[in-house]
Amino acid sequence: MNLFLKTILFAYFAYNPVKGDSRLVGGSVVSSDLGRFHASLQNVSGHHVCGGAIVSNRHVVTAAHCVFGAEKQYIRVIVGTNNLDEGTLQHNVKAIYIHDLYDKDTRQHDIALLKVTDIDIRYSDVIHLDDTPLQENDPITIFGFGAEKPHGTSTRQMQALNSFVFNQETCRYAMRNSRKVYDSMFCTFTKIGQGTCHGDSGSPLVRGNKLVGIVSWGMPCAIGFPDVHTRISTYVRWIRTMIHYCPAS
Repeated sequence: MNLFLKTILFAYFAYNPVKGDSRLVGGSVVSSDLGRFHASLQNVSGHHVCGGAIVSNRHVVTAAHCVFGAEKQYIRVIVGTNNLDEGTLQHNVKAIYIHDLYDKDTRQHDIALLKVTDIDIRYSDVIHLDDTPLQENDPITIFGFGAEKPHGTSTRQMQALNSFVFNQETCRYAMRNSRKVYDSMFCTFTKIGQGTCHGDSGSPLVRGNKLVGIVSWGMPCAIGFPDVHTRISTYVRWIRTMIHYCPAS
């Protein structure tokens, strides 16, 4: 398979809009001292495809659907900046670990870990994993480089959106015609005109200074439905196990 086709496939798996893939609509520009734990997953042409969170100086957590079917040599991980046109540090991917139970149709277990070349933590931050339960109305901040409208161009300047954990049962009802919302997922919602969009998939959700979720799916973009995310507390043990025991291939 040639380079062009492999690049297209990486973009396809991350952007495929079936049942609502998830720039942060209604967000604001992030100051230079925030979001240093965010990673931009790009194809070889430098196009932002998905987000990720730096969880060690060699590992980035993202959504499984962002890297499903992709090959490591065609992914670039960009860190160390809130502006993708300035001061970027590029890392190659050494290994991709997708959760064994990931289901591309239901988006259950939508989580993956990338092992990358060493990240210089002088310019980036490692974010800690939060294994405590989320509560309804907990304040959450979502970081991302996603588009402002469906299938729009990703922003080059990182955005942040303050949101809240949404009631789980209400979210299940609201999303019933799209996908089932499982316990390993949680939802956020503020109002119409605020939410995730294409290019935000895999991006981190933070409570305080800890990682609580990664953007998984929704009804793009900010049209009045909740956004659905992978619940990090469900996968803390899996992430730590992969970091410590899985060698790079």
